[in-house]
Amino acid sequence: MPDRKSETRWSNGAGADHDLIIVGGGLAGASLAIALAGRGLRILIVEHQDEFRDRIRGEVLMPWGSLEARRLGIYDLLLESCAMEAAYYSRFRSGSPPAVRDLLATTPGETCCMTFPHPQMQTVLLQHAESLGTTVTRGHVASSVTLGDVPRVHIGGDSKGLSARLVVLADGRDSRLRSLLGFEVRHDPEQLVTAGMILEGEVDCSEFLAGNAPPPASTINLFYDPKGGRMVIAMRIAPGRNRIYLIYHKDVLPKRLSGRHSVEEMVRQLKATGAPGHWFDRARQAGPFASFDGSHRWVDRPYRDGVVLIGDTAAATDPAWGRGLSRTLRDVRLLRDQLLDSSDWRSAAEAYASDHDDFYGRMRRLEAMETALLFERGEAADRRREHAFALFARDPARIPDATGLGPEAPSDDQARARYFGEI
Repeated sequence: MPDRKSETRWSNGAGADHDLIIVGGGLAGASLAIALAGRGLRILIVEHQDEFRDRIRGEVLMPWGSLEARRLGIYDLLLESCAMEAAYYSRFRSGSPPAVRDLLATTPGETCCMTFPHPQMQTVLLQHAESLGTTVTRGHVASSVTLGDVPRVHIGGDSKGLSARLVVLADGRDSRLRSLLGFEVRHDPEQLVTAGMILEGEVDCSEFLAGNAPPPASTINLFYDPKGGRMVIAMRIAPGRNRIYLIYHKDVLPKRLSGRHSVEEMVRQLKATGAPGHWFDRARQAGPFASFDGSHRWVDRPYRDGVVLIGDTAAATDPAWGRGLSRTLRDVRLLRDQLLDSSDWRSAAEAYASDHDDFYGRMRRLEAMETALLFERGEAADRRREHAFALFARDPARIPDATGLGPEAPSDDQARARYFGEI
């Protein structure tokens, strides 16, 4: 347990044990500590897991997320330790020719996708944060948080707690502390279901299945079956280790796929959506296999009385679109910028909450557009898709570039009308 030596003084003259206490040592928490390192701040991370485990988490940064990683100073660290670059994005749609995109040549930041095993990424970042001077305690649970001018984090049965200038909750989409503090979580109705599993063996799910690219370049492979209401996203995350997701409308399958008894049906669905059969001939399912609801969950104004929420604790987008980690790094960068720009951290946290709501709202509108056009069921939805796809073939600019731009991709009423072919 950390001690309370040498209290920090801050702008209003009050004392605190730490400048910043971060609950959660994953991508959000560790990245924030790294981004604020070297500025004389006393930072404590409380991480309840002794060892990070695979729980079917996001394992890809979109090009705009890679740009955020560069801004935060963690991109090269990940690339040198546990990550791989995917410089291309390949899309296969039933009945249409494949489309292979060179991300470095076509994205505004000249960035590409990055993939990695999630637990290794967490370990690398947390260890680096510690090496830069962050105090890290693992295996201890933050049992409660006290709001106020000087918020406190209570670890285990400690009734007094540790005080901080600001407390950051980065403990995930099911944060218990968020609920205890009374933050209201809103959510959209369930529409999509995502099933994810690992394939291990002599197979590369980032191989090129269409077109040519210079070795050793790799791609993210996406397969889309409009009539079946299904999509597959596949990628290599480490040598001999691949992550593959089946995304489908909730009405497509009678029950969710989960556990070893569902692996055969998962493979059948993956192949029916377009995934090549040889992937499954030379690989085996490994690790956890489960399905989960992809509906958006969020907190409006994720700051209150000395406690700020970031990452999935603040808002969780639909994992079907693979933007969760990129969105988390956007949160971290926005909060870092506000904290460094002002000595009044309460005002800075309020400004971050406003920035967060703005970009998350745009992402939610964007993903609602994509879900409605690509996955809604019924004859009317089929006709709308056919009409929109015909227009896309003539004018690809009708499709908002969510891969390259993220929340900067247009999502207003005019963009939606162009996307649906209404204008």
